[in-house]
Amino acid sequence: MRLMVDQPDERFTVTAVPTFVDTHIAGRVWVGVSGMILATARILVGHIDVLHVHLAHGGSVVRKAVPLLAARLRGIPAVVHGHSFNFSGWLDPLPAGVRLLVRAVLRADHWLVLGQSLAVDYQRSLGLSHTPIEVLYNPVVMPADRSRPARTSRSLAVVSLGRVGRRKGSYDLVRAVELLPADLRTRLHVVLAGDGEVEQLRTVVAARGLDEVIEVAGWIEPPERDQLLRGADIFVLPSYHEGLPMALLEAMAHGVIPITTPVGGIPEAVTDGVDGLLVPPGDPARLAAALQRLSQDDELRTRLSEAARQRAQAFDIDRWRERLGQLWVSLAGRRRA
Repeated sequence: MRLMVDQPDERFTVTAVPTFVDTHIAGRVWVGVSGMILATARILVGHIDVLHVHLAHGGSVVRKAVPLLAARLRGIPAVVHGHSFNFSGWLDPLPAGVRLLVRAVLRADHWLVLGQSLAVDYQRSLGLSHTPIEVLYNPVVMPADRSRPARTSRSLAVVSLGRVGRRKGSYDLVRAVELLPADLRTRLHVVLAGDGEVEQLRTVVAARGLDEVIEVAGWIEPPERDQLLRGADIFVLPSYHEGLPMALLEAMAHGVIPITTPVGGIPEAVTDGVDGLLVPPGDPARLAAALQRLSQDDELRTRLSEAARQRAQAFDIDRWRERLGQLWVSLAGRRRA
């Protein structure tokens, strides 16, 4: 949303209306209800030309249903941008009547999703055979400064960014580090940064005696993130479910070698052995083997680092904004009376 709001193209004025905040229940309800009301009001009074909805699953469907209905009533074209890591896994088990209702409220003129496999899932679950559905990969802002700090020791910096928890494989990463030979562990400095189950993970790290190897940093701001990536060698994201993680693309843009899992849109960004390493989700032993392989092979690290940086260029922000601009102009031109 931030990258859309910062759109430099003067043809567009993008207004973001949040409907979710990661806080206590009262805060969530307030932001959800007020966001729905504000978005719907702007639509009904005719202040917008195109509605662009960012959709997850669960409560996100409820929060976006009302603005989407208002857009249909006003003849305003709507885009649904699917970001869910497991939309069909949420929708398919629901009762048939609820599935029909979800399909009805999520009617739109155009769908955007984060990968080819996700497009198939959305089409099947929502019956989108007559609605255009397009893959628009998440973007990355390529760093202006591509220099990397000179290495002053033989230690390797390993980074994991994103929400800390089981779905992201955070506990699998701790277990993988524990499985490494003791002499290899001393060469690693592992940092996990993000929100989520921060304190729980710190407890696990301490209980396994890995405090000197693994740092659970918690949430960090973008400047700190960029500084962390500039000094990192390996990026680890052993997720069980994903769309296409922006943290992964940001790491690759800095030349940080990804070790990740072939879930969601990730295999469309990372090719095993070419610009990163892929391991099965939920397999700490394979994850440990990948860490050991990169730690012991300097030539492999050099090759994969450069390949990761080159691959990230395919997801450059300018191409993403250009496609969004084309889509918005096209839809606005088809606005219904």
